[in-house]
Amino acid sequence: MVAQMEKTVVTVNWRCAQPGLWIASHRAGAAGIVVERWTEGFEVTSASGRALGTFPRLDDAKTALERAVAMERARSAMR
Repeated sequence: MVAQMEKTVVTVNWRCAQPGLWIASHRAGAAGIVVERWTEGFEVTSASGRALGTFPRLDDAKTALERAVAMERARSAMR
């Protein structure tokens, strides 16, 4: 199962909608958002509304969402 997830490639496109808000999308639609919490870091939420955590750097937050999208795609492919 892990090998199949590692081979799943999903291209996530990022757009900065306004200062402190990044919107992610992929071919199948919405992927989620990253919101800057000025004193806490960057909060990540998936398109389904699942909180993925708060990260100290924007790149870490984006990576977390991209991994979550890839894992969801891999799970869907296994069904």
